[in-house]
Amino acid sequence: MKISTEGEYEKASERADAIFEAKKGTLEYEELQVLLKALKDYEDDFVRMLKDFN
Repeated sequence: MKISTEGEYEKASERADAIFEAKKGTLEYEELQVLLKALKDYEDDFVRMLKDFN
């Protein structure tokens, strides 16, 4: 999963919040892991962009 826009980021963040307490071994837990990685990647890209801008 790749997050490309702020809107996608917000939607993914809201979904991650909604399933944050998913139990390990469930589909929601697997979804949460994918969402958290995508959110982190988006944040890392954003920070990198800010550093490149300065």
